[in-house]
Amino acid sequence: MNIFKYLMPDNPRMASLKVFYDGVDISADISGFITSFSYTERAKNGESDDLSITFQNIDKLWSTGWFPDRGAKIRAIIQTENWFERNDFNQLACGEFEIDDFTDSGPPAEFSIGALSVGITSSIRGEAKNKAWENIRISEVVREFSELHGFGSYFESDYDPVIDRFDQKGESDLEFLVKIAEYAGLQVRFSHGHIVVYREALYDSHAVAMTLKRNYDGIISHEFRASSADIYTACHVQYFDSKKNKVITYQYTPDGRSGIVGDEGQTSSGGGGGGQRIDPDTRMVVTDPPKSGQKTKTEPIAEPKVGKVLKISQRCTSIAEAEQLARSKLRGKNQQEITGSITLAGHLLLQAGLVIAVSGFGRWDTGTYSIDEVNHSYSKSSGLITTISLRGVLGY
Repeated sequence: MNIFKYLMPDNPRMASLKVFYDGVDISADISGFITSFSYTERAKNGESDDLSITFQNIDKLWSTGWFPDRGAKIRAIIQTENWFERNDFNQLACGEFEIDDFTDSGPPAEFSIGALSVGITSSIRGEAKNKAWENIRISEVVREFSELHGFGSYFESDYDPVIDRFDQKGESDLEFLVKIAEYAGLQVRFSHGHIVVYREALYDSHAVAMTLKRNYDGIISHEFRASSADIYTACHVQYFDSKKNKVITYQYTPDGRSGIVGDEGQTSSGGGGGGQRIDPDTRMVVTDPPKSGQKTKTEPIAEPKVGKVLKISQRCTSIAEAEQLARSKLRGKNQQEITGSITLAGHLLLQAGLVIAVSGFGRWDTGTYSIDEVNHSYSKSSGLITTISLRGVLGY
């Protein structure tokens, strides 16, 4: 949608922030003092959302009677009027935060507060523990921590292995949760009062939510980058199979054949046609048309002749589990192959975790992108600006 289409002198675009302090709406009292604010939502492993607000402090109100408490709860809602069209009204609930720090500075006299969605008073962040976890699923750890620390929870993964033993050594529950999730190739985020553990590939499989068009959607600047540094062609997962009494090495190759190294496995991608492969230019999944009457010779699976192989030694209970682990670990290494950022006039519909497409950027238009991070910031000089950090969606 062309966000400049409806701009009229008698209908100026307006952005504001509604703020609740320890449950009390203080918006009317503080609105005249706000000089800037910034809200960042993240879909990055182990990172939480944050909020900052800066006030003019000429009368020293914020240094005296309005001095905030560390650990106080803040809830914020960004609102826009006349933004996409005349007389429209949109809002974005940012969630609840704990005040983590504040800064009194000048000149000019200003007072800034910073707040996190996982605050300083939460024991999930600050209390170190020692515990041996045995025969546990990650979903059970999430449920236990959410109940213990008063969070809601979402477990968004079809992969939930039983882990025979995992030690928590002098770590907070937050640190331990991130570590055990990474062990299984899963991600952790904290947003809107919830612990969210998810398999990134499921997020990436969502339909494209919107397409951002250059020279049309108020885009101010952009940057796209392709890198081959620290990119892997395949992943080996090595584990001991107690039933077969031998060490198994499973190889996952997105644009080749996957299976037990040395075995005659089925062609999972590429091969003699009719399979899926990764386009080397776009890194998107493409399906080759079947070749009528052609038979594919099944040869032993061997290590790729080109490219680096990521090697993991970790307990698995089945080939299926080894494949899930290999996919996740390979994704974790390769997800920075295509990255980018776009800054545009405030767009409250852009949220972390959404899959989007772009148009008008040449070769970059051929891919789809996941929003890793979105920042909505406001200042009196610039108005409301949105910046999104992107990574190319991998085809596996």
